[in-house]
This record gives sequence, structure tokens and C-alpha cells, in this order.
Amino acid sequence: MKTSMTVTMSQEIDDTLTMIACARGITKAEAMLRAFALLKIAFDETQRNDGSSIGFVQRMPDNTLQARGVVRGI
Repeated sequence: MKTSMTVTMSQEIDDTLTMIACARGITKAEAMLRAFALLKIAFDETQRNDGSSIGFVQRMPDNTLQARGVVRGI
């Protein structure tokens, strides 16, 4: 079952959403669905209570990953 909704957002958020959708070749609706999917992943990680975090990593030349930052406040 699908549900539709109306969302009121600032012009800045709408402009950013438009830019992301255009850059990815997707609709703004698809960009929002992907954002909500990431929000769910972040939420699920915070519920684990095992010290897990959502963060940014960089792949190094030797194919290892190096932490670059932690996402907080989600």
C-alpha cells in the first residue's frame, strides 16, 4: 500500500532537493524516498545500543577504510 503526503519545505531545501535529483537523474520524489531510507538506517543503528555509529569513510589506496566523520543528531 502506498501513501501520499504533502510536504512544506523551505526554498533552500527544495533547491537542494532539486539539485540532488538532477545530479542523480531521478525525480525529487525518488530523492526524498532515498533520504527517508537513509534516515531509517540511521535510526535503526541508534537503536542497537552497541556503540555503532553512522559515519563517513574514505577508501584509501590500499583499499582500507578510514573514518572521516560521525553523523550525530539523527
